[in-house]
Amino acid sequence: MRTNKISAVLTQANADAAILKIKDAETLLPFLVNASVEERKRTRKMGPKSAEFVQECRVGANQYTNNLAADFPVAEFGKDTDLYRTLFPVFVAARAFTEALSDTMLLLGGDCMAQADEVYESLKSAAKKDANVKALVDQLSMRYKAQGKRQPKKP
Repeated sequence: MRTNKISAVLTQANADAAILKIKDAETLLPFLVNASVEERKRTRKMGPKSAEFVQECRVGANQYTNNLAADFPVAEFGKDTDLYRTLFPVFVAARAFTEALSDTMLLLGGDCMAQADEVYESLKSAAKKDANVKALVDQLSMRYKAQGKRQPKKP
């Protein structure tokens, strides 16, 4: 049964415009960084409950400054929590976009592979009668050489 989950056309002009808009967003957020794998592992994570805790601590830091270490950066703490609160909706929107983009690429790739498999099977049959087609099938078969025999799909 043939299915085609993604059927669309993207002009090069629209692709270029989308890339430009992403770059524009990066320009609007010049403080973005790429953390190393090690930094990601060792950095303490902040979820929804932690965000509430942080906000309450900010209130405490502002109200009870004299109870904090003299060198505690109250203003920077406020700046960081403001940035987190403002940046979070941008993060949510970007994540939704990248997940949709990733899922689209996944399903589109599946469509392409299913269609390519159908073409390959048809060409393998045609190669028995046509030497030109056989040359192409031989080239296409190189993809499967390193994979060995495929196990039949389980029902």
